[in-house]
Amino acid sequence: MHLYLQADVGQAVVDTLKAWGFWSAIIATMFVIFLGWFLTKRGTFKKDWETVLIKIVMVVGLPCLAFDGFMADTTVEQVKTQAAILLVGFLFYIILGIVAKYFYIKYDQDVRDTLAMCTVFASTTFFGIPVVTALFGAGKAALPANIFNIPYRVFLYSLGFIVMSKPVAGQLAPVGQTTVETVVDVKMDPAGYAQVKAEMRAKKMATVKANLKQIFVNPILIATIIGFIFWVTQLIPGIAVVPDQNAIGSGKFFSPLRLDNSFPPLFKITKTLEGVCTPLAWLAIGMTLAKGKIREAMQDKKVWYGMMMKVILAPVVGLVLAVIFAVIGKQTGAWKLDSIGLAVIVIMLAAPPASVIVAYSIGYNKQPMLTSNLTLVSTLFSIISLPLWVIITTAIGATSLFTY
Repeated sequence: MHLYLQADVGQAVVDTLKAWGFWSAIIATMFVIFLGWFLTKRGTFKKDWETVLIKIVMVVGLPCLAFDGFMADTTVEQVKTQAAILLVGFLFYIILGIVAKYFYIKYDQDVRDTLAMCTVFASTTFFGIPVVTALFGAGKAALPANIFNIPYRVFLYSLGFIVMSKPVAGQLAPVGQTTVETVVDVKMDPAGYAQVKAEMRAKKMATVKANLKQIFVNPILIATIIGFIFWVTQLIPGIAVVPDQNAIGSGKFFSPLRLDNSFPPLFKITKTLEGVCTPLAWLAIGMTLAKGKIREAMQDKKVWYGMMMKVILAPVVGLVLAVIFAVIGKQTGAWKLDSIGLAVIVIMLAAPPASVIVAYSIGYNKQPMLTSNLTLVSTLFSIISLPLWVIITTAIGATSLFTY
């Protein structure tokens, strides 16, 4: 292992800290978020505009960003690298999904479940992707970010829903939920009990179907799958038959599915729409901060503890898993995990809790104030901790373990 740590880590960190690209991305992130906060506080932006901005980002900006990230050359080695990132993602959500509740074992079940899911699921799509693409460029960061988000979406709408919708034993059903016993007396009316139970079962099945739809009929995931197929099919022998339309006569040929080269006008459309993603996301984050009560949130010890687990522990787990996979890949030659993949995994996991978990918390009346306050405080500290995580991943990524 020590052989992998002989790289000039110190020089890599110094170069990063001296690079205007690094500081430009950090400063731009903080400034635009502050601008969203300031204009909302001033009244220039209406607080309900946040919902519209988020919708534009999720339905238009992020799907285009996901698709465009796959419009790049590929090799078998690059496919193996992305497969390793995919495995890291699945392992992360399996492991932390099982053990996260034990970090909050001293709390009541509803608090424990809520904090655990907030720790496991970060806002990797809305917060993480705009940040990593600003730091490292969409051409380098979009691909691993979207690959890592595949297991994220699978577990978010399955495990996240199951845990957050689970009633707490010995307590009344949450608002919006009804138990059979709250509707009908079992002993007095067994027929009514059976009918209500059947209705509730049907309602639960409808909710499960809605969550499956969120997983598979999702514009971002659909764009990711289509883009991945277009990207991988470049490996088919003889598929590169279309002359480069951006440089006629260059002698270069590409797959018909490489739309950036085979049909530039269509790629220009998605590239233009991709551009709305980052600034609108940051403005919406600032507007979200403006709606919260920071002083009140910071007075809750559970919020501080949950924030530490979310912003520090979760990315550390991702970092450890990435290092383990890098060691395995280096030893066996099965794959190569590079420094960009490492940084993308860690920085996205250091994002605040996912908005879907907050929505579950509100919908099932499972500590909604706690999730809102935790998201508020975690957002602030995620922004502050960004330079730290970039430095850490730069230092580790500069070792021979991640360089080839």
